[in-house]
Amino acid sequence: EPGSTFKPLLMAAAIEHGVVRPDEMIFCENGRYPVGKWIIHDHSSHGWLSAAEILQVSSNIGASKIGERLGRERFFTFLSDFEFGRATGIDLPGEVGGLLRPLSDWSRIALITTSFGQGIAVTPLQMARAFAAIANGGLLMKTYVGMRATTPYGDVVWEHRPTVIRRVMRPETAATVTSMLERVLGEGGTGTK
Repeated sequence: EPGSTFKPLLMAAAIEHGVVRPDEMIFCENGRYPVGKWIIHDHSSHGWLSAAEILQVSSNIGASKIGERLGRERFFTFLSDFEFGRATGIDLPGEVGGLLRPLSDWSRIALITTSFGQGIAVTPLQMARAFAAIANGGLLMKTYVGMRATTPYGDVVWEHRPTVIRRVMRPETAATVTSMLERVLGEGGTGTK
């Protein structure tokens, strides 16, 4: 489970679909959000936070509410476009695909927990590729280890070149999420260490 490192992907999906703006204020229930028989908690008590601040302080409650606005179908499709739940096809043996539950298994609580990175299993490579897609202006790239193999005589045995798999978000969305991620590393963010 990737946990809070997954929140930027939720934010990208929500911004891409126009369900939230970075400056939009969301009430984070002062750290305790009842959802049916479950209680969603934040590590600190927060009232009103902007969407950017939700990412900055890593609010599970804020992420939950954004996930509910986005909806399970749009979030599932967005994550499927990143190929979560499938091996990347990297040129190394033994890769696994992680686990993205089928859309039919996405209850309300599954949507909420996936919004803050629980109930989904990913590999570090999948997360690196997803963050690279944000950094690459929304383009998901093919993964590989080596660029080229040559014989001792300089003949090329095989060669990889940067290859776009698909566009997973608009360049504007990627730029917005990148700007929001910078706040995570700044004063008051959870990534300052």
